[in-house]
Amino acid sequence: MPPATPSRRSAPADTDPPASPGPSAPSTDRHARRRTLDRRPLVAACALVVIAATVVRTWVAAAGWFYWDDLLLHGKAAARPLPDPAFLFADHDGHLMPGGMALTWVAAHVAPLDFRVPLLQMAVLQLLAGAALARMLWVLSAGRAVLLVPLVAALAIPLGLPSATWWAAALNALPLAAAMAWTVASMVRLARSGRRRHAVGAAVATALGLLFVEKALLIPVVAAAVLLGSWWTGPADRADLRLLWQRTRWAWSALAAIVAVWAAVFLVVVGRLGGGSSGHLPAGYEAEGTGPGFLALLDHTYRLAVVPTLGGGPWSWDRWHPGPPVADPSTAAVLAGVLAVAAVLVWSLAARRRTGAVWVAAALYPLVPVILVAVGRTGPDTATEIVQTLRYHAELPVVLAAAAALAIAAPRREPAAWGHRVRAWLPAVGAAGLVALLVSSAVSTVSYRRSWSEQPSRDYTEPLVTALRERTEPLLDKDVPLEVLLPVTTPANRLSALLAGVPGVPEVGAWTHDPVTIDARGTLHPADVVPGRTIVQGPEPGCGHRVGPGGARLALDGPLLGRDWVVRLHLLADSDGHVAVRLDDGDEVTAPVEAGFGTVFVRLEGGGTGLTVAPGGGTSELCVGSGPVGVLVPR
Repeated sequence: MPPATPSRRSAPADTDPPASPGPSAPSTDRHARRRTLDRRPLVAACALVVIAATVVRTWVAAAGWFYWDDLLLHGKAAARPLPDPAFLFADHDGHLMPGGMALTWVAAHVAPLDFRVPLLQMAVLQLLAGAALARMLWVLSAGRAVLLVPLVAALAIPLGLPSATWWAAALNALPLAAAMAWTVASMVRLARSGRRRHAVGAAVATALGLLFVEKALLIPVVAAAVLLGSWWTGPADRADLRLLWQRTRWAWSALAAIVAVWAAVFLVVVGRLGGGSSGHLPAGYEAEGTGPGFLALLDHTYRLAVVPTLGGGPWSWDRWHPGPPVADPSTAAVLAGVLAVAAVLVWSLAARRRTGAVWVAAALYPLVPVILVAVGRTGPDTATEIVQTLRYHAELPVVLAAAAALAIAAPRREPAAWGHRVRAWLPAVGAAGLVALLVSSAVSTVSYRRSWSEQPSRDYTEPLVTALRERTEPLLDKDVPLEVLLPVTTPANRLSALLAGVPGVPEVGAWTHDPVTIDARGTLHPADVVPGRTIVQGPEPGCGHRVGPGGARLALDGPLLGRDWVVRLHLLADSDGHVAVRLDDGDEVTAPVEAGFGTVFVRLEGGGTGLTVAPGGGTSELCVGSGPVGVLVPR
């Protein structure tokens, strides 16, 4: 079958026909209805493949929980009563993603820290991305059943698995894949029919993709490459190329305007590519000195990330918490990927005409994320293995599927005498290869799910929330365990940020009457202060330090370095009110007091050789006894 080109020959059966000046003849109507009925099984098969892929990836995602950026985004969203522009257009680690921020706000306010909402969002986005991919392949292959081969392969290989099952990554990757596939299909249909509704579809899809990730700026480039590939694999005459340009030029103008406007917004709001450092890799992968070089990133991208997945690998994953799973292919997995690539290339170059340039373009696409990582993500704390997390290659299956569809649609080569016998075996060989790919991908998917199911953030947070719902006393703010979030994410790694918006839990702040420590399993343990320094005993018997309305500075028995401290204040208040406390080099903290004797534990930041205490809010005088300033430890 001839390739999809904007030729002046009659359009393929699946394309929009030229506008007719009058109604179709009854025979034409009957033919169209019969053709639609004949294609229903193929439509059902495509839907089944897309749904099956969505179910599998949702099953993998359900084994995980909120991880790293998920918690950062959830905390930011929970702190906002409304999704205002300052929140939607915030710079998140070098990304501009108002669409993704809106979805995080919905999740944080509909059901805070309930992973079922992000899971539902990922399932819907995966369904949309799969449907858009099926539409693209339908258009490129003119609705032939063979489109099921690249559809199944693209949705099965683990290349897009990590980004589709990690919420924060899925909010970028899945809309990008959907927008890219939809735009490619719309531009091809525009080139075939000239109908402007396809130009509108391409422009809207690109704009929606940009709402979720700035990498969608590449969508017009990919669409142009597919159109040129469709022309090149066909007759490739200049008349067809001119017709292609005439039919699509207004769409390119619209896409160029969208890209220019969004690029300007991105430069104003973000002004840089990527984050300052990866922030997502485990300590075991941290590099000393300078970050990885371009050649090292290139080697790891092709040899250990992309190629093994094209054979269904990597089969095994490595992980050091709090990092994500990292592809860890064996030599056999790499060889399987090489053999899979070689088999497709041999078939394409031997059986189809002029497909070499298509595969060269597809092979060059992984250079784009390598360059982006090299420019925006590398630093002294970034390791080469960052590309093996695969999240930077999430849309590559769309590119590879488009290349495969162009190769399938390309004109056949006339086989040699022995080639007819080889051609007879091709369907069986292809089916066996697809089954082998599915089995290999299933191994990788199951092993990835096993690794992804290890979620220290879930092991810490879920028991903690359950315990806190039985507690009424406020909780002192503190850092969460390193396995949940590293200090580099401050202030998102504070307990107050983690529990923001969660209903039924007590206030997390700077004071409490009942201090506790929390272990890595989220269990509460009664605690007390181990003194680093002590408030010296006051001069007045039975009172200690008498503090009037103007406040007083109480000396410590030695200096304190600047950090978080907890002070145990023994107070005698003349009436209900509050007490304001601060270290010499720190901010003031206010805690409530009741008339009579009482003890309050106050968390302070700073250092110095004394602390200042002042009554207020109805309390005019305090007696302050000696007490420790130090850290909380279990009793």
